[in-house]
Amino acid sequence: MQCPCGSGFPYDRCCGRYLQGDDRPPTAEALMRSRYTAYTRGDIGYIESTLAADRRSAFDAAVARTWATRATWLGLRIVSSVRGQPGDADGVVSFVATYREAGKTIERHEVSQFRRDDDGAWRFVEGDARAVVTQPKRAAATAKVGRNDPCPCGSGKKYKFCCGR
Repeated sequence: MQCPCGSGFPYDRCCGRYLQGDDRPPTAEALMRSRYTAYTRGDIGYIESTLAADRRSAFDAAVARTWATRATWLGLRIVSSVRGQPGDADGVVSFVATYREAGKTIERHEVSQFRRDDDGAWRFVEGDARAVVTQPKRAAATAKVGRNDPCPCGSGKKYKFCCGR
């Protein structure tokens, strides 16, 4: 099974090892991808455990769980990563998470801040997000049929003598 984070790797070789506690994400981007994957799987415990300690008191697990299970997760696109590498103390990841909720497709554009804890683990600090509801693309309008044009039904007659009556 492909990992929901969009890396192209199988889940067990990508975010699965982080969610199962077998390994820790080596970069801020890897942590962000694993948090997205946790939302797709409804693993709110992982979301909470990857928060910076000073941010946990404001976290509402019930709200996060409701959102995670109500949404149909469609994909993740990384826009940019600044710092956040194994030797860095902090990092910023910009991304777009796309999901469907209540019949609408929503693109959540977020710029997230991460920092490394004293134990070396990456933690989510905060995100600046905006959600954009996107409308499904409509089919191109069909050209109008003129009165003297062939009828689109295929009869071979002029439109005015066929379906245009």
